[in-house]
Amino acid sequence: MNPDATNKNKKPYAGFYPHGTSLKLPPMFRKLHGKRLLIGASFALILAVAGTFFALRFRQPPEGIAPGFTAPDFVLPDLSGREVRLSQFRGKPVLLYLWQSTCPDCRKALPEVLSLREEFKHQGLVLLTVNLDYYDQDLRDYLDRLGEVDFIILRGSYEAAMRVVDLFQVPHVPHILFLDRRGVIRFRGTYPDFPEAVDLAPWL
Repeated sequence: MNPDATNKNKKPYAGFYPHGTSLKLPPMFRKLHGKRLLIGASFALILAVAGTFFALRFRQPPEGIAPGFTAPDFVLPDLSGREVRLSQFRGKPVLLYLWQSTCPDCRKALPEVLSLREEFKHQGLVLLTVNLDYYDQDLRDYLDRLGEVDFIILRGSYEAAMRVVDLFQVPHVPHILFLDRRGVIRFRGTYPDFPEAVDLAPWL
């Protein structure tokens, strides 16, 4: 027989299955295949939800003066004349305390603020104060009576300090704001509505 004639009668090779024939899996394998698709889809959904959660949780909020917003930045000199900017404390939790030495409630509230700072000093809590005394001498006299202080006092001029009051729309003093490590306001209030340890702890 002519080999060429034999080859002419053979159909072209098309793999293991004829052209147009679909592969049929046994029932057990079809179930496994379906489960794998379901697991893959569920895993993709979990990743998408987790990604959205972390994006919202760690996205820097817009600037504002209410809790949940990033505190607006400002700069004032301390008592040595060195300029201090609020944003330079990003990465640390901050108590921002606005007060006057001639204000009875301010003098009453200061020990409570210092106690709160002491409780969380190992977590890096910074006490940053803005003094609003009209006369410099009033502040100097008060500090002489108080003795050595270990917190930051910002002042400059009375007018410069009052611009911070306007910036945060402070209604009365003493007034306090608590900022988390990203500079986001988590609490604000006017004495006696001051934060307690339980208000600070989740953000430290």
